[in-house]
Amino acid sequence: MMQSVRIALLVSVVTSCALARGAAQTYTCLAGTQWAASSLRDYVVRLVTGTDSESVATRNRYQLPATIASKVTVETSSTLCNKAGAAYHTAVTAPGTPPVSRTLALVKVGSTRYVVLDPNQRAGEFEVNIVFDSKWIRLVGFSS
Repeated sequence: MMQSVRIALLVSVVTSCALARGAAQTYTCLAGTQWAASSLRDYVVRLVTGTDSESVATRNRYQLPATIASKVTVETSSTLCNKAGAAYHTAVTAPGTPPVSRTLALVKVGSTRYVVLDPNQRAGEFEVNIVFDSKWIRLVGFSS
């Protein structure tokens, strides 16, 4: 009898672990009114519209285009958010790391760049921002 209870318990634990590992992650993008998204957008606007030497140098280092403020938008569509989440996860974790659910700030710059931030992903005390091209290829990362 005790052997049956142990086997049932073991099967239950193994099944629970397998189900938890297979649980789908979700990616949610913050609205432009939320602090992380609006702060990221404001920073990117300063970079892409700036004409001073420091803004131009930083913009070039981050591979962002010079453009007007209206071409910098906070994106919230589920399609873009899922693509951004998957690309961001790949960019900030070691290969083979299981996906995790994330809440993201997603900023589109013109038609060729995206800047993605998960406010909960840190490198020490710093947030990790990643710049992607329109095919979700990582171009550069920076901390803030």
